[in-house]
Amino acid sequence: MNRQEGDTPRDEAWLEDLFRRHHAAVRTYCARRLGASGDDVVSEVFAVAWRKREVVPDRPLPWLYAVAARELLHLQRSEGRRAGHEGRAAARRDERADPFTAVDDRLSAQAPISAAMGRLRPTDAEILRLWAWEELSATEIAVVLDISATTARVRLHRARLRLKVQLHAMDLHLSQEPRQPFAHSTSSSLAPFEPPEPCHD
Repeated sequence: MNRQEGDTPRDEAWLEDLFRRHHAAVRTYCARRLGASGDDVVSEVFAVAWRKREVVPDRPLPWLYAVAARELLHLQRSEGRRAGHEGRAAARRDERADPFTAVDDRLSAQAPISAAMGRLRPTDAEILRLWAWEELSATEIAVVLDISATTARVRLHRARLRLKVQLHAMDLHLSQEPRQPFAHSTSSSLAPFEPPEPCHD
């Protein structure tokens, strides 16, 4: 982004305003994909925004989501390595833990949308999350995924069709307002966050 003379200065007041306006949305984005608050990731997102303040666009939320997606990917890789060590230790235990620790986790895991989303490719599932959970337009989704707006529209259309196919296969149908089934979903009702594979259409 080329800053023009007379633009609002990117100082600490700017960062405080950015944080005030978008902290809740970024935190929700992370929590839905982590199953936890993700406060460390959120803090890093705004730290990146400060370091790269000269290139943060005037409509910053999709850009912040894109940063969050990269931070989540880094976290997932780190935790994957840690999980390998913990998994070997857990294998030595005699007891077998229930993977669902709460009754509502059990119920959520059986939700139709969860089951259908679990059958989709990670790229399709993530674009649907951005559309339904974050309520982004195709143009904003394009910023998050670093693709063109046209490509985002095509992918979103295809992902919705694939979801509908899965729901029909389960003898279910999307409601008249397709975003609605997702509206009250939480991270426990869908598969863990899987970063979409890079794809250049």
